[in-house]
Amino acid sequence: MDSDKLIEFSREFLRLNSANPPGCEEESILFLESFLKKEGIECEIFSPCENRANLFARIEGRRSDMPLVVLSHVDTVPAKPDEWEVDPFKGEIKDGYLYGRGAIDMKIQALCQLFAFIDIKKDGLVPERDIIYLATCDEETGGKLGVKFMMEKKEILQDADFVISEGGFIIQDGNSVHAQISVTEKKVSQFYIRAKGKGGHGSTPHKDNPNEKVIEAAHKILSYKWPIKLYPVALKYIDGILKGKTIQDFIYTDLKTALRRKAFLNFVEENPVINALLRNTVTCTILKGGEKVNMIPVEAEAAFDARILPSERQNKFYTKIKRIAGKNVEVVPSGENLERAYYSNYKTKYFEAIENVIRESFGPIKVLPYMTTGATDLRYFRSKGVPSYGFFPIVLTKDEIMRMHGVNERISLENIVRGYEGTRRIIRALATLK
Repeated sequence: MDSDKLIEFSREFLRLNSANPPGCEEESILFLESFLKKEGIECEIFSPCENRANLFARIEGRRSDMPLVVLSHVDTVPAKPDEWEVDPFKGEIKDGYLYGRGAIDMKIQALCQLFAFIDIKKDGLVPERDIIYLATCDEETGGKLGVKFMMEKKEILQDADFVISEGGFIIQDGNSVHAQISVTEKKVSQFYIRAKGKGGHGSTPHKDNPNEKVIEAAHKILSYKWPIKLYPVALKYIDGILKGKTIQDFIYTDLKTALRRKAFLNFVEENPVINALLRNTVTCTILKGGEKVNMIPVEAEAAFDARILPSERQNKFYTKIKRIAGKNVEVVPSGENLERAYYSNYKTKYFEAIENVIRESFGPIKVLPYMTTGATDLRYFRSKGVPSYGFFPIVLTKDEIMRMHGVNERISLENIVRGYEGTRRIIRALATLK
């Protein structure tokens, strides 16, 4: 595809506000459908409710029983325009970057996957197995109306041979470059704490203020230092990116040795990604309590986004949180019930195929299995035993990654073109695997 057209289509796509909540993805799904219709590719739209939609398209291969699934979601987290340098829903280009909510997570990837999928048809390539393009809604709030809904409507998805979606990138850290391919992810274990008390006038404080109970419990929760635990994929990844590097006063050899040094423990504390790969994390994201400055409320609450290591048991985690928070607040789990962790083996033909494409494009860089610290829809496929990887071949710095779900999310114009070309090569490589 022509680069200028690709960038213009990317701008148009980001202008479609598909923030979830409230969830309004239908327009974005129709946008993607329009390209499939132009190429004569049959597709279906499945709507779980008003303004929500999922897109399913298939290219026939030599066998149809175990398809290759190219998965994306079109919903995004919300964005407040007054917090951004530019309007997050105007598709503005500034200094070589396209700004907009969903630029990295993951509307541009969805578009690149779509055009790579269409190219298979246009080029007359007959894949070894059917290829399904699946674009869904509702990923940002759990996927029940998206992937989960579609796996019930289209049972063939549960028999997929392989699924590729989001979760990994090419990471540039100074002069060092490596690729991360996600093969597992941490468990979402969100919860909130709630306290009730006695209302009253702010000028006459008392000992039954729910705000104070929540503040005290939140401080205990956030002050707790979760122990470091070595999950195999995280260990391999960290060893892969740090081996031979000088960290403060020593040369890194392996994680188990490094963890005996105080300097490395300090390094972990200062590195959000490494820290999240080694322990459970708990972040306070929402505070609610009171309506007027001179009124003591009768109820207050705080919400926490917790992500626990795949080896951790969710019920034990919540028991621990209740013990830490104390008796003055109620702890209410609000996430999914995920007692099992799901993992895709990385010693496979799929990993090798993607690795080969990466090295053809970027040279002999390290290609490492990765544990996504957030959550993706791939967990639904992994739970069925379907090999599932997360990867988008764009080059990101730490700063760019931290903009995901934050303000001023953006993608370079160079990365848009790179993402399409890399995705095209990856899907072609996967499509020809026997």
